[in-house]
Amino acid sequence: MGRRATRVSRLGKEKKRNIVIVLVVLIIAMGGFTYFFNSKFLYNGKIAKNVYIEGVNVSDMTKSEALRAITDKYTPEDLNLTYDGKKYTISPKDIDLKYDTEDVVKDAYESTKKGSYFQNLKKYIDIRVNKANMKIKAEYDEAKLSSKVSSIADSINVKMKNASISVGSGGLNYTDSVIGREFDLAANKESIYNMIKNKEHKTLELKVNLQKPDITTEQVKTVNSVIGQYSTTYSQAVEGRSYNVGLSARKTSDVLLMPGEEFSYNKLTGPSNKANGYKDAPVIVYGKLEQSAGGGVCQTSSTVYNAALLAGMEITQVTNHSSASTYVPKGRDATVSDGGLNLKFKNPYKHPVYIKNYAGGGSVSSVIYGNSGDKPNISIEVKQTGQNKYSTYRIFKDSSGKVIKKEHISNSSYKELKK
Repeated sequence: MGRRATRVSRLGKEKKRNIVIVLVVLIIAMGGFTYFFNSKFLYNGKIAKNVYIEGVNVSDMTKSEALRAITDKYTPEDLNLTYDGKKYTISPKDIDLKYDTEDVVKDAYESTKKGSYFQNLKKYIDIRVNKANMKIKAEYDEAKLSSKVSSIADSINVKMKNASISVGSGGLNYTDSVIGREFDLAANKESIYNMIKNKEHKTLELKVNLQKPDITTEQVKTVNSVIGQYSTTYSQAVEGRSYNVGLSARKTSDVLLMPGEEFSYNKLTGPSNKANGYKDAPVIVYGKLEQSAGGGVCQTSSTVYNAALLAGMEITQVTNHSSASTYVPKGRDATVSDGGLNLKFKNPYKHPVYIKNYAGGGSVSSVIYGNSGDKPNISIEVKQTGQNKYSTYRIFKDSSGKVIKKEHISNSSYKELKK
């Protein structure tokens, strides 16, 4: 019995020893495998397999090798912009543009090396299963880029300008219209930012909004002839009145009326008061002559009115004085006041008309220019319909003098001027 127990004990010890030997061998084997695995794959001084940077395969590369591979493909280049055939360039130096290639290569290298062993091992396995594609970031000076883009915008921007007309010693002069150009700052900045962010080496067509003029050169050049004019005289002895006639003539001069557009005398002259530059002069108020700021403006309005009648303008508002004027025939005057009495007329033609007034030397004239083909053959007829009552007609004739239309313009009634 004792010998048997001794034998069993000896066998147990041998079994344990064998187990220990096996375990030691396994540990040594695993250690060798781990050492081999670590030195071959995990801690081999190279970037793990299946790692890409912006689509460039940097697997099994050292950091310096990966940096060369990335730099060869991703180096900051000029940003090329264009508009209307002209090229604009923003160089990397202009905006301190650079790529964080060193940082991204470092991150790629350390992706399976900077954590704990098991974290690194897990990351290694994840990358082998799912490709890692790291992105390069662009860095630049925002203020310098904004300044450069604004400079390009300034070189492109053009203020829209309508065509215009003036009268010189040689006749009518025309100033050309200009199509406006407005650099779309927000849209272009976003496109440029995306070019930088995506590292695109293309030519960007800049977005510029065009502003077409309301009045074109072609339109104003159709104005080529006088189609109606009228003059009246005044005494230069009344200084305030002479001044007011001249001021109101200037304020209602150099007016370009487009087809269908309405002329408003009061809108152009503004209030007839001292604050608006007018002086005291005799003026008819409720049939009585008084001193008031703006005396004389009605002579200008009456002069413009008669030019408009003869030019064939569509009269939309006119009112006669309460007492007859001395500078125009009865039935052909046009009074105005800040209280609502106004002279208005529309351009009925398909072409623009241009109003030019002159005042000085005791005379005020209004000349209306238009297209020679629109020039009407007009005469004005005033009929007395009662005591101090008159009806005004405009008669249109063809080139042979035949009446083709007779148009009633207004009815006027006057009272004697109060003493």
